[in-house]
Amino acid sequence: MEYIVSGLNMMDVIRFPDGTTSAPQMGGIPLYGYCGMRPYTRSICYLARVGKDFFDTYGQWFEKNKVDRSGLLFVSEQTPYNIITYRPDESVSAWDFFTGNWADSGFWRPHPEDLDAVIGPDTKGFYICGAPLPDPVWAKLLALREQYHFKIMWEPNGIHTHSTDRENILELLPQLDMASFNLTESKEIFGLDSEQEVLDFLRRQPCPLILLRIGARGMYTIGGGRVCLVPSAPLPEGQQVVDVTGCGNSSTAAACVAWCQQNDLAMTGIMANIASNYNLRQKGPYPLFDSQLEEQCRIWARQLYQKGAYQYL
Repeated sequence: MEYIVSGLNMMDVIRFPDGTTSAPQMGGIPLYGYCGMRPYTRSICYLARVGKDFFDTYGQWFEKNKVDRSGLLFVSEQTPYNIITYRPDESVSAWDFFTGNWADSGFWRPHPEDLDAVIGPDTKGFYICGAPLPDPVWAKLLALREQYHFKIMWEPNGIHTHSTDRENILELLPQLDMASFNLTESKEIFGLDSEQEVLDFLRRQPCPLILLRIGARGMYTIGGGRVCLVPSAPLPEGQQVVDVTGCGNSSTAAACVAWCQQNDLAMTGIMANIASNYNLRQKGPYPLFDSQLEEQCRIWARQLYQKGAYQYL
């Protein structure tokens, strides 16, 4: 496979204010990463450590979208899930790992030994959402990149977006081809107060491509000392925002493919924003990726680029 999506594959369980819970729903980084890449390539390996019950929830969607299963590693009886507790006003009061301890989640994140079977001469891009250095996966992944010459896109996972991670992230950035942060994370990690300070800081970093995601406003694509503001792709008539879960993963993974396909900063951001636009139209993953959607995305990206729907700063 030319592209690989990886990270913690985790279902979502909703705990409502009355104490009842929902059935497990599809979620997880590889799922939304796959959805980001899929409009632009069919050659995707879904690398995930899952439970034997995985297809009870994901099976129908995998079958309908013809997702390659060779990267699935069945390492436990149960696929991990996240319990999201809602207050009566529908805000989130807690995120709990199903074992009761987020430290346990490391077992279901990619291990160094998982990489050999999926990375090879055909690999062009690898998207991973996870820990920075000194996580042991990096020695293996960087060695394989040296051997096969693919590009790495990295996004910090939620438990590594704090000021205590700053030095480890700054050590990793020069070794990456691509990286992605959202604005809130960046302020916390790098100890900065404003959006402009974050932009000035990131444009000085040696990583060839950095995404700075700014929510509903879109993203900045940063590289070679340049900054490009790419507004969110507008929702088509009749569509609305339903659920933004996974939009960061989908846009980041889409940018990985776009950059590996040698697009510039503007087109990379446009392609990333289009992928997240499809993601936010429903709860969970987009239901069906087909040739018609692929063509729509190509046309839409070309139109936005030709209209100059971006701004170099």
